[in-house]
Amino acid sequence: MNLLSRVLTRLGALQVSRPWLVIGCVLVTLLPAGFLAAKLDLKTSFSELLPESKPSVIEMRRSEQRLAANSTLTIVAESRDTKALERFVDALVPEITRLDSNLVSSVDFGTRDAQAFFERNQALYLPLPKLRDFHDRLLEAYDSQVQKATGLGLSLADDDETEGSSLDALNSELDAQAVAAKKGQPGHDGYYIGDAGGQLAAILLHTPLGSFDPRAAELRRRVESTIAHVAPSHFAPDLRVSFTGDLITSAETERAIISDLLFVGKWGVGLVLAIVLLYFLSFRALFGVGITILVGCTWAFAAAELSVGYLNTATGFLVSIIAGNGINFGIVYLARYLEARRVDRLPVEDAVHVAHQQTHAGTLAAAFAAAAAYGSLAATDFKGSRHFGVIGGVGMLLCWLATYLLLPAVLVASERWRPLPSTEPAWRPRVRAAFAGPFAWLAHEIPRALVLLAVVTGIGAAALTVRFLAQDPIDYDLGSIRNDRVSRTSSGTLSTRVDQVVGRLGQDGRAIVTDRLDQVEPLVRELLRRRDAAPPGHLPFQNAVSIFDLLPRDQPAKLGLLADIVDRLERAKRRHLISDTDYEKLEARIPKPLSLLAPMDLPEPLARPFTEKDGSRGRIVYIVPSDGRSVYDVHYLMQWADAFREVKLPNGELIHGSGEPVILSDMILSVRSDAPKAILFSLAGTLLVIQLAFRGKRSGWLCAGALLLGVCTLIGVLVLAHIKLNFLNFIALPISIGVGADYALNIVKRSDIAGSGALARVVTQTGGAVILCSLTTTLGYLALLLSINGAVRSFGLVASIGEVTTALTAVLFVPAFLETRARRAA
Repeated sequence: MNLLSRVLTRLGALQVSRPWLVIGCVLVTLLPAGFLAAKLDLKTSFSELLPESKPSVIEMRRSEQRLAANSTLTIVAESRDTKALERFVDALVPEITRLDSNLVSSVDFGTRDAQAFFERNQALYLPLPKLRDFHDRLLEAYDSQVQKATGLGLSLADDDETEGSSLDALNSELDAQAVAAKKGQPGHDGYYIGDAGGQLAAILLHTPLGSFDPRAAELRRRVESTIAHVAPSHFAPDLRVSFTGDLITSAETERAIISDLLFVGKWGVGLVLAIVLLYFLSFRALFGVGITILVGCTWAFAAAELSVGYLNTATGFLVSIIAGNGINFGIVYLARYLEARRVDRLPVEDAVHVAHQQTHAGTLAAAFAAAAAYGSLAATDFKGSRHFGVIGGVGMLLCWLATYLLLPAVLVASERWRPLPSTEPAWRPRVRAAFAGPFAWLAHEIPRALVLLAVVTGIGAAALTVRFLAQDPIDYDLGSIRNDRVSRTSSGTLSTRVDQVVGRLGQDGRAIVTDRLDQVEPLVRELLRRRDAAPPGHLPFQNAVSIFDLLPRDQPAKLGLLADIVDRLERAKRRHLISDTDYEKLEARIPKPLSLLAPMDLPEPLARPFTEKDGSRGRIVYIVPSDGRSVYDVHYLMQWADAFREVKLPNGELIHGSGEPVILSDMILSVRSDAPKAILFSLAGTLLVIQLAFRGKRSGWLCAGALLLGVCTLIGVLVLAHIKLNFLNFIALPISIGVGADYALNIVKRSDIAGSGALARVVTQTGGAVILCSLTTTLGYLALLLSINGAVRSFGLVASIGEVTTALTAVLFVPAFLETRARRAA
């Protein structure tokens, strides 16, 4: 008897003699474990799926520290009276602006500042050729009038049609420019006021707080208090105020994801327990395996808090997966215990001993095989799959430990409270037999035909597997891994209305943050050079924009021309060669003083996208995707990311870019490199566990062959169904290898113990438990199909297919091979 057998023998004796002591000790561990598990945070950013050492992640973290990428709390006032909305905004904005700067970094209520800035500097925004033409014509007209001057107070506009036309043309050009600028501005009369499903005014509060920052609630309370002090009803009886903005909508999205996790987890656990009840038809059995898996899952997520510290998009749904996989050990143990009590007529203490000794080797090997499969993911660079592997692998071992510590004691305690009947209604065994009875009958009646079918299936599946690996199996449709559009909330609907008034400037642009201001224009020139060098129709991006694009071009030349124009206008006014009306109209449109405009001269709303957290401006460049190209097309996304991932300036300096395009591109590249590695490690580790479990015997090779057949069949189904791999569902392949080994391993191990003469009983009893195990795991995966996330659903689908193929191989082809071998030996 080996060490583990001796330990289990002593443990079994303790569980029989002192079951409540064992149960109490195990349940007490739920207090610290539950406390640790409850501390787990959920991080939904794609950057959390990549290692922190990845250059794109390093650059994103660096950029996040500098970018003023704050959230927005939008105050929306609605009324039929436009003037009342304007008065309300004028009264509220000064009060909001006085709030704590740690809560409100800036307030944006319209385009008045931008319009005023443009009107003050309108002449500088004229194209240089036009301004030069106006300048030349004006000076020529002035010189002509001076030569003709007789002291009679002539006017340029009245006395000379050609000379007057230069002023008229300049005024007309500036008028047209002002009209076009106002048309391009959002809102109405300098306010964010518009009729978007009803007259509304929007005030945007930009804040450094995140959606789940506890101070966000304090900000909203202060804003509501300020609004109440201003008293909206004083401005119009129908004026009402509500809130939206990404500070609210992002929190709602996060809550939707958390709700999705809970919904899928509840359905997964519920379906698993329902099928257990259907098989055993016993609430005793349901309670035993239910409390066991509760303990195992709690321990697993407590370990996740200690080892990883949080959950991400890939690991958030592990409750359903660990419950579906981890419950298998309890099912196998319970099935053997009930068989010992009802079929073998053993007393409780002997049934516990038999169940311990005859199941621990197979279930422990299955636990290590599953842990090896999960562990193969821990060896990858992709943090999402690595965390998945760590939590899942540890979870499998902890679920096995919970099974052998708690379940026997629960069964013993339940028997003391109400002994298990020595007999049961005849229909109950028939229900259990229905799970595996057909497979036992087929294996007995047509074993050779099934073996031949297995060979043919294996050859076809192997061919499809080669095809799958030879072609690119990656899914390049980003839309297939996004969250579905869920029903709109009131704030989400209001946000859409606000967008119609305020606009959605730069929603798809991505920021590149430089270290110095002198790097900006060389960076833009290099980016535009790359764009222009691209083949027609294959532009990697549409444009690269910096703060200098908001400033007038050719300012030194324009300032010289405007200085001459101002000089001539003042001379003409002194000589009475121009009317006071014409002079005042034109003079008001010339900048004062005549000096170069710098980034710091721009009004805050215009400069905000280019402003860093410390207030410095201009070191940010935005790169905009190509027109007509979808950011959900990963082929284009990778092309776009490569265009600004790393840019070398003429002086040799390197500028790194990041953001969602680069992060997603790196995710795809990680899947490409990590998927083969994870599959290879999982297969090698699982095969090693199988050989160690059988000590190199022929039965071990049978398990290995069954596993390979099941996995190749899985890949064949993926090829025929045109299912591609993404950052999440590729995890299902190595997991199917480890978990799938469980089924063949338990049947072959039990067959070795019982002997070839008891094959029918082995398939009916252990095979039924195997099918139940597969059903619980499959239902845990199928519950993922209820998720709002496409990647999670695709994982559930691929993993479910893997469960079906590996389980069918174990309960159909393995018994047929054992039967054929037994007949040949006879």
